[in-house]
Amino acid sequence: MKEVVKTGGKLAVICAVAAIALGVVNAVTEPKIAAARAARLEEALSELSVGLNIGQYVESDNQNGINGYYPLSDAGNVDAYIVDVTGAGYAGDLGLLTTISLEGEVLAAALMEDSETPGLGKEAENASYMKMYIGTGKDSVIPSSKSHLNPADADAITGASITFVGIGKALNEAADFVGQIGGM
Repeated sequence: MKEVVKTGGKLAVICAVAAIALGVVNAVTEPKIAAARAARLEEALSELSVGLNIGQYVESDNQNGINGYYPLSDAGNVDAYIVDVTGAGYAGDLGLLTTISLEGEVLAAALMEDSETPGLGKEAENASYMKMYIGTGKDSVIPSSKSHLNPADADAITGASITFVGIGKALNEAADFVGQIGGM
């Protein structure tokens, strides 16, 4: 019995030391992680603004994955919106920022957060991946199915089709949302 108590006490001490160490590491790294996220957001907003002035962030009721938006204006008139939207990927949520014109055209898009598979779904983090969506939505459908793509692009997303569909559906939700608030 003494041996069980002695072993239990040692394990309790090890757990307490590990918990304290994790707490210290978290306290040190949390501000740095928050600063890195803020810098990434600022950089993405600059790229997604397509030369327009970025307004204040407006939170949404999170209906259909829409978290909020930034109005984009030129000479005081809103011309487009950067929409903060969440889609469903293979390994969890996909956090996207996308610029949608008042006509529903995807002007720019960036994958901000994901847990996708390296080498497959993670490819969506690259700006070149989002090019297949740019220019769609006004006069053409925003691709959310392989049938919406030419054969070469369809082959390129093989193995990451859930990520592709999740992004496409999220961009469609963002375009629909802009249609509701922007008066398309």
